[in-house]
Amino acid sequence: MSARRDAVFALALWQAQGTFPTAALGDGPDHAFALDLVGTALRHRSELEWLVGRCVRRMPQGEPWAALLIGAVQLIFMPKVSAYAAVAETVQAVKPAGKGAAALVNAVLRRILRERDALMAGLAAQPVWVRLNLPKGLWQRWKRDFGDARATAMAEATALTPSVCVRPLPPYGAPAGCEPHPDDPMGTFMVPHGTRVEALEGYAEGRFAVQDPATRHAVELMEVRPGLRVLDACAAPGGKTVQLAARLAGQGTVVACEKIPARLDKLAATVRRCGLEDCVELRQADLTEPFEGVYDRVLIDAPCSNTGVFGRRPDARWTWSARKTAALVETQRALLDRCAEHVAPGGILVYSTCSVDPEENQAQAAAFLGRHPEFACGEERTEFPAPGHDGAYAVAFVRRPAER
Repeated sequence: MSARRDAVFALALWQAQGTFPTAALGDGPDHAFALDLVGTALRHRSELEWLVGRCVRRMPQGEPWAALLIGAVQLIFMPKVSAYAAVAETVQAVKPAGKGAAALVNAVLRRILRERDALMAGLAAQPVWVRLNLPKGLWQRWKRDFGDARATAMAEATALTPSVCVRPLPPYGAPAGCEPHPDDPMGTFMVPHGTRVEALEGYAEGRFAVQDPATRHAVELMEVRPGLRVLDACAAPGGKTVQLAARLAGQGTVVACEKIPARLDKLAATVRRCGLEDCVELRQADLTEPFEGVYDRVLIDAPCSNTGVFGRRPDARWTWSARKTAALVETQRALLDRCAEHVAPGGILVYSTCSVDPEENQAQAAAFLGRHPEFACGEERTEFPAPGHDGAYAVAFVRRPAER
């Protein structure tokens, strides 16, 4: 099956069922190109739909819709792809949906080619949220919270294909061929474009974790050292878990929890790959519910709106809503309150998200401190999405020592 066929199928399935797009892609030699097609189409979805919408009476659904976006994204936003291949191969990719679908896609893509300059001029006059590929409500929220300049910069950054980065686990160094990341040259290394992480030397031996430099702060604020008992409350897929475990140097335990069985399987696979089964205890658990134990360090890498990783999760921007964010804030609050009960005196609780939303971050932290005077606020770190890294938030809360 061709990369374009894979991309059309994956995008149509996402539209119909909300299936994570990369989960529907094949694993053949053209996997990287298919992934690029789907990701770039989703990053530019509202622009592409506006362009296509000028060329059809009514926007189709399913595979014809997906093929129109996959074809248009090659013509407009992927200059290294030849126009002939973009049209011919995309038409071929949609033929399983019927002759009518193929004819429609062929006609629309050829019109976009002929009228490109006029179409792009029209696009430039559209509302800012269309041009920046954000839901209108989210753009208004970002503009309110951050102002035009920062909101625009974040949206532009999330239109870029992100680098894949790794962090070596102690005592290993950088994988061969990976360059230091400019934001964290001693700890994070960039995987060469087009190289699969699994192909890197040391992957199978578990010498590194896949992690964007923006999310390193959560691990650093934990201040893990040998001999501690650590709780990772929302641990899958395991990148932070193995970093915490490696810092224990064989002395201590990480209790890693995940409530969803499929995600627990991914977590277990990461721990096995890194050879850390002896110091990581896996549990299927929802830590908004009562549990037992006292820990020196607790990490809540909380479920969130993913607004900091729209470049890496381009589908997430199109499922965002204020209502979903409000529900996530309640889940985050429940996790914080429950886990706070299990932090030892003098211990550290780190709360982190891959969101930029103040309601999930700074406001959540302030509310927690208001409810829990037994904690003091330690260091707080915020990263906004920018070329080269994601957005993320992390804050450390220190439990006051027990009174004598």
